[in-house]
Parts: sequence; structure tokens; C-alpha cells
Amino acid sequence: MSRAFKIKAVVLAAFAVASVVLMGVILSSMQDKLSVDDCTSDIRYEMESLPGLLAAADEETAQNTETFDAVYQSKAESVAFMANNNVGFAATDAKMAEYRDLLGVGNVMVVDRAGTVVARAQDTRADFSYERYNQLRTVFDTGEPSEAVEVEFDDGATRLRYYAARIDDSLMVVIEQDPAELYQLVEETGSLSSVLGNVSVGQGGYVFAVSSRDYLVAYHPDEALVGADALDLGIDVADLEDGAFSWMTVNGESLYCGVSKIDDTYYLSVVPESELASSRNLTVGVILFVFFSVLAVVILYGLFVMREDEKRGHNPEDYANLGPVRFNKPVGRKAIVLSFVGFLAVLVATFYMQTLFSLSTVSVNAQERAATIEEGMARTNEQAAALTEQYNERYLSKAEVASYVLDRNAELKDKDKLQELADVLQVQYLYVFDGEGVLESTNSSYTNFVLSEDPAEQSYEFRKLLQGVDFVIQEPQPDEVSGDLRQYIGVTLHDAQGNADGFVQLGIRPQRLATLLESVQIDSILDGVKIGAEGFAFAVDKTAGTFAYHPNAELVGRAATSYGMTDAQLKNGYSDYLTVDGKTYYASSFETDDYYVYVAQPEGELMTERVPLTVATGVSGLVCQIIVFLLVAFEVRPRGRAVADAAAVGGASGDGEGKRVVDVTMPDGRTAKTESAASRWIYRSLGWGDKTAEQRVLTVIKVLVSIFALAVCVAVLFKDAVFPPDSVFAHILGGNWERGLNVFAITACLMIACVVMVITMLVQQLLRLLASVFGARGETMCRLFSSFIKYVSIIGMVYYCLMVIGIDTTTLLASAGILSIAISFGAKDLVGDLISGLFIIFEGDFRVGDIIQVGGRTGTVVEIGVRTTKINDGSGNIIILRNSEVSDVVNMTKELSYATCEVGIEYGESLERVENILEKEFPNIRRRLPAIEDGPFYKGIVALADNSVNIRIVAQCLEKNRGQLERDLRREMKLIFDEYDISIPFPQVVVNQPKEFLEATLAEQMRADRFNAQQKEASRDIGNEEEDER
Repeated sequence: MSRAFKIKAVVLAAFAVASVVLMGVILSSMQDKLSVDDCTSDIRYEMESLPGLLAAADEETAQNTETFDAVYQSKAESVAFMANNNVGFAATDAKMAEYRDLLGVGNVMVVDRAGTVVARAQDTRADFSYERYNQLRTVFDTGEPSEAVEVEFDDGATRLRYYAARIDDSLMVVIEQDPAELYQLVEETGSLSSVLGNVSVGQGGYVFAVSSRDYLVAYHPDEALVGADALDLGIDVADLEDGAFSWMTVNGESLYCGVSKIDDTYYLSVVPESELASSRNLTVGVILFVFFSVLAVVILYGLFVMREDEKRGHNPEDYANLGPVRFNKPVGRKAIVLSFVGFLAVLVATFYMQTLFSLSTVSVNAQERAATIEEGMARTNEQAAALTEQYNERYLSKAEVASYVLDRNAELKDKDKLQELADVLQVQYLYVFDGEGVLESTNSSYTNFVLSEDPAEQSYEFRKLLQGVDFVIQEPQPDEVSGDLRQYIGVTLHDAQGNADGFVQLGIRPQRLATLLESVQIDSILDGVKIGAEGFAFAVDKTAGTFAYHPNAELVGRAATSYGMTDAQLKNGYSDYLTVDGKTYYASSFETDDYYVYVAQPEGELMTERVPLTVATGVSGLVCQIIVFLLVAFEVRPRGRAVADAAAVGGASGDGEGKRVVDVTMPDGRTAKTESAASRWIYRSLGWGDKTAEQRVLTVIKVLVSIFALAVCVAVLFKDAVFPPDSVFAHILGGNWERGLNVFAITACLMIACVVMVITMLVQQLLRLLASVFGARGETMCRLFSSFIKYVSIIGMVYYCLMVIGIDTTTLLASAGILSIAISFGAKDLVGDLISGLFIIFEGDFRVGDIIQVGGRTGTVVEIGVRTTKINDGSGNIIILRNSEVSDVVNMTKELSYATCEVGIEYGESLERVENILEKEFPNIRRRLPAIEDGPFYKGIVALADNSVNIRIVAQCLEKNRGQLERDLRREMKLIFDEYDISIPFPQVVVNQPKEFLEATLAEQMRADRFNAQQKEASRDIGNEEEDER
């Protein structure tokens, strides 16, 4: 190995490493920028929605507190109403206990102006004479129920809330209630943790809060950090600016943060760096591997060729001098092709991986936004359900109070008193029905009403009360008359004997519930939803199949399938491309009770991310490829006379190739190296030293492909540990995408191909090892199993790929029956040719450039088609054979072909004399016929014919020279026989004495025996011995 070669190898290796590092830096920086831009968009969206969420939480807390207080104010006022309306009121402990149980409160008390407890349901810790309870005494001045007074007692563990209502000028009723229910409700719906705990940023991001006054953490998903000093956790005060985006290290974790300040709190929306790195590393890793593989193939090929050239001696014709440098033409021609193909491979890999990365980002964003919408709808529905339950519970208690009052004083069943009682109970209407279901009295304007006997009518349900049911709570629904949302609750009334005697019904307008239910309407939810620059959400009615909501109002109410969508896309969990009104979107869907909701982003937005990175990678890769090409194909011209013989460099021609590698002539006239036919079926691979530069490069490519396939196989088998659950790869492996020719199907096919290839390769390698251990029978079985596994894996992989690209494989199998019928009606030959062609290609019995003999016709394989095989017979004629006719093939591909010459001598001629003459003349024949590569050789007697003794002479030559050399050998033999008066028999009539033949001398006989033995040994593997038997 020369010093110049070593220097070039080191330079190329160093440049390859530098190129990979540089490309890695470029890709990582650009990928980071794209990832950060995506994160910034996500964070900004959350930052913009955060004030609304916090305001809604504050409003929810205020409404919950107001509703809670109003309920207990109403209960206090109910007791005062009973005290003033002859309902059996008495200021006794027993009556207070009765009211406590009726109202479902903690304690009921009657208290005078001075704060003295006159009657109580149970003991109380409150001393109402203290000034802290002065708010309760305002009832004596205003006549209205007091505001709530909350007291926390000295032990810090007890907190009670008090409500008062005026009985008369000296007495008031006081309700004592534990507000635990209120604070639990506030914690669940209005606290900082309830709001921020439901907010996610990206796949694994979150929001936490820091007080702007003392920099303590007000909320964090990790409860251990709540209350910690943010500055001690690593946050820099300078980074806490409203609207700022920056990298922070919080508690040892690197985070990309967006800061928004609302009131006196900083809200930090963050995405962990590990989340950005997971998607970036995969994309960059694949592109870098392809880039490295391309560089490695080009560089190694150049080095392999230069090393071979160095071994056999430099041929000046292989170089073109260009001033101080020279161009290596054999290396340059192939290196430029490899470089160009490699450049395209890098472009395709970059575009493909960036497409997957963009799809992953879009998919995650769409699914996250869909999940956010779904969670919002679910949360609103849960709030509506909880609020409905609260209404049911609280208004049932009011209805029971009304029943209690009316049972004890029937005189209150007039309109004015009912209005007064309705005001006390804080309901809109009260209806009193008699035992026949006829409206007896009400404070509303509706009169002359009778319960319907039609089960479909709204009022029919209340007939249960006439049959002894204690109460009926009807779900809120639009009123039959006004259409407004109303709820009706009825409780049975009783006569003096305690028997059911009609019922009292509350009519409620749940305004807060109505507002909440309006907010859960699909158009209210989806209006204003924005994803990226032009993304949006829309909904399709499940029953009608029409657009229930779309930003384009003209589409609302129209059939989705009429505007590009398919029935297969109308489902839950859809995540793929779809077309709406002529535009293609990537969309994710989820299902509600009534709708399929889609979050869609235009396909064009993907290009904004794919193109810049692809172009940048392509330009960088092109520059690197050009430099590598220049380094490989050009070199400094050596000083002095160029070395032209192999001995000067210390190598012999053909060193390292051996007999397993031979030259073949390709259809275009090129000479290429290939493995000889006999060598291909040896159950072991070529040694590295036996391979040509091209074969070594192919080995390198196989190794690189195997490494890639193995990595993919491991990733597929351990997908849960390798891929994030929300990544596009997890989505692909999950199979929850539409079957068809798309990027998901292509990726799935590549993944399964890698898995099948690795498994097949490992099994076949195991069989090779077993074959080396067992005998001939064992090797036979191993070869059989290896071939079987190869075909099963190929057929299974093709079947799977057809399935994932949307072809109905069941129909495909059924069509096989139709195909068999077609064969029987005349397509048999065509199908036979196609199948035979596939087997020829898969089995690899012969290749383009091989020399084969089929049915007595010999030639070089020019083309192996799906239906026909074409061979060149050496005379310029192209023989076209149907693949089904290609049988009994003799693959004659070896280092050299052989030319055969058979000639007959008369029986009377001395064979020893003829053999002596051949021994003497063979060197002369070799000298006169330069086409002979080795030989000629004497093969001995091949036939004792009727009129002659036939002998055979063979000589090794190139296949392209075989035909002419056979003709030349026949000429030489005729001339030699004429010169030595050796007769060649031919049919004739003898009318004179036969010719006397010369006899061989003893010396000639001895030389003939020696020559015959030598020729047998020299030509042992030359010639076709089967021809002797024909």
C-alpha cells in the first residue's frame, strides 16, 4: 500500500467525518428551529387561551359561591316564612331539630337581637353577641336575608358559615352550615390546580404558576414543588417578563418556556427539551445515516478501485491529465453516478423524514387540539350534569318545604301567598294540583291546566304523584308553550289522614344551566378554534351525515360525502388526509353523542416546513458530494515516469480475485466482474480478498442496509420504549390510519420489510451454521428450508403490503379462482411465462451477462424479462425464449470459455504417431492463435466411429472469441494433418491396394504415452465431458 494511497484514505476519512458532523449540526439546528417554532405556536395558543380559562374559573367560583349562599339564605327565609304563616312554628329545640332535618342543614337556631340563642337544633360554638356577627343582625333593618358570615374558630380546623332571616323585630332565624361542600366544589372547578391541571402543551408540556410578589410556586404538576422558591429552582428573574420566550432550567430540567403575567401571577407554559429532542433525534438520525452511507459507498468504492489499480499496476489509459492533477476515468465514471444517486437518496430521505416529522407534529397538534376540545366538551357536560344534580337536589328540598308548608296550612294555596312562598323559595312558579291532576292554584298566569294522559306529553310523567310516588324530578327541557328551558319538580301533598292528595310543582328557569348548555353547542365550541395559520375544526352530524359546523357557513347542513369526504372517513379516531370542498387537509377526529368532530390543517402548511429543510440538506449534501467526488476521482500527477507494471508496486495481476470471480461481457459491451456459476451455489460467501471493488461495495451496502433494517426491527419490536405514544410512528404501528397509497402505508411497508428481512436473514444464517455441522443430508434439508423461508417471507410481505395500501386481499384470493379459469381458457402460457420469470429472478439461477446453454443453444444473457429471456448467441443474433421454456439450463459462466475441435483419423493410422505430432505442434498453434488464453489441450479419443477414430482438442478463450477460435482450430488441424501426411477418412470406393501407414517408433510410443498422461492432467477441468456420451 503506497504512501499516497494512505494519505488519500486518511483525507477522505477525515472529510467524511467532518461532513457528517457538519451535516448533523445543520440538520439539528434547523430541526430545532422548526421544533421551537412549533412549540412557540403551541405555547402562544395556550397563553392566549389562559386568561379566558382563569376568568371562567373565577366566574365559576363566584357563581358556585353565590348559588351556595342563595340556597341557605332561602332555607333561612323558609323558616321565617313558616314562623309568620301559621305553619306550626314554635321557638323550641325540638321544632328546630325538625326544621334541620327538613331543610338538610347543619343547625337551625332562633336568635334575638342581643345574640342570645332562644332555640336550637343542636349546640353551637358561635357567640352571636360578638361584633363579627353584626352582619346577621342587618336583617332587622332591611327585612332581607343577610349575607353569609364565615367564621373560622380558634382551633383552625373548624370553619362554619351563617345565614340569617328576620322573623320579627326581636327574633331572627340563623342557619349554621359547614361550607366544606362549597370549598370542594371550588377546588374541583375554580382553583388554580383545576384550571392548569387540565392544560397541556405539546405532547408532554404543562403550565405552572409563580407568584410575582414572593416568587413562590403557586402551582406545579409536581406537588412537591408547590410553595418552593422559584429562584432556588433555577429561574432567573430577568426571564420572567410578560410575553417572553426563552430556555430555562427548572429543578434541573431544561424547558422551553413562554411567560404570561396575569394579575400578580406569572404563568409559565413549558415544553421539556427531551420532548423536542425525541422527535428531532429520530429525524436527524435517519437523514444522517443515509448521508453517511452515501459518503461511505462513494469513498470506499474509490479506495477499492485505486487499491486494485495499485496492485496490478497503473494503466496510463485509465487517466486523463489535467495540468498538475490527473483524472481517474474508471473511478470517476462510476463515482459520479454513485454521487448523483446518493444525492437523490439524501434528498428523498430528507423530504420523506421531514414529511413524517411534519405529519407527526401536525398529528400531535391535531390530536392534542381534538383532545382539548373533547376534554372541554366533556368538562362542560360534566359541569352541566353536576349542576343539574345540584338543581335537582336543592330544588327538591325547596319543593319538600313547599309541600310541608301547604300540608300544614291549606289557606296558603292562593295566588298571593303562593307568590310570596315562591319568592322565599327563590323559584319562578308554584303549581298546586288536586288529586285528579287538575291545576288548583298557581302564582303563574297559566290556568285551567290538566295533566295529560298521553305518555308522549311533558306533563304525563307527574301522574305518578297521584299514584303515591313521593316526588318526580323531570329533566330540564324546552317548555311546550314558550320554548324556554324549564325544569319541573313535584312533591306529593297529603290530607289530614296523611294520604296522597294532589301535589305541589315547582317551575324553574335554570338560567345558569341554560347558559352552560348553550356553551356546549357544537357551533359555540368549534367557532374560533384555530390550528396553525389556516387550520380549523368542523363537525359532521352522525345521523344525517351533514356538516353541523364548518367555518364556511355555506357548507353547514350539506352532505359531507358530496363535498369530498368518504363514508370510511366518518368515524371516531380518524387520523389521515381527507378532502373537503376540493382542498386536502390532514385531520384527526373524535366522536360525541351526536357528532364526528374533526381538527384539520391544510396540506400546504406541511410544505412550509418540509421544503426549507430539504433544500438546505440537498445543497449541503451536494457540496459534500462534489468535494468527495473531486477527492476520489482526481489526484496529483506523480513526478517522473509513471509505474506501469505490477511488480513495481508489489502486486500480481489478479491477486485476490481467484477462480470464483470472472469477467463477463454485458449487453452494452462493458466488461463486468461476476461470481462464477459454480461458485454461486457454494454454501459460503466469497472471502473479502476474493471480491472485486464492485462486490466489496455491494457488501458494504448490504451491511449498511442490514444495520438500518436491524435498527428498524428493534424499534418496531420495542415500539413502546422507542416511540412516544403520540408520535406518527406509534400511530403507523398502531394501524389506525386509512388504507391506501399514502405515506403511512409506505412507512408501514418499509417497517414490515425490515422486520421480515432481519428475521429471514437470521434464520438463514442459523441454517448456514447448521449446514456446516451436519452432513450432506443435513445441508440438503437446510438449503430446502432456507429456500422455503425465502419464498414464504416474500409472499407474506407482498400480501401484507398489498393489504396496507388498500387492496382487498380477500378479493385478491378469490380472484385467484377466476385466474385459474382464465388460464384454462387460453392464458395458460402467458401466466406460466410470468410465474417462471418471477422464479428465475428470485432464484438467481443465471444473471444478465452469464453464458448459458438452453436446449442446445448457447449465448450470453442480455435481458431477463417478466415474460421472456433474451440471449446473444455470439454472432449478433438475439434468441428470445419464453420463460416457461427455459429449462435444463447449463450455466457456463466461468473465468474462460473453451473452444472444441474434433477430428477423425483412419483406423490404420498410428495413434502414438499422431499424439507425438500434436505434442510438437501445440506450442506453434498457441503462438499462431492469440485468441487462445490457455492450451490447446489434447482430450483423447472421444469416439470410435464407423470410419474413423475421433480425437478432441480444446483450448480456453474468451466467450466472445469462442466461435472464431473453433474455426481456426479446425484449420490448424487440417494443415498439420496435411503436413504430416495424416489421412482424414471420408467415404470412398477403393479400387487399388490400400495405403500403407507409417508405424510409430518405440520412442514415439513412449513420448505418446507421456503426452497423453500430461494432457489428461492439464485438461482435467476443461471441456464438456457430457459431449463424450452423445
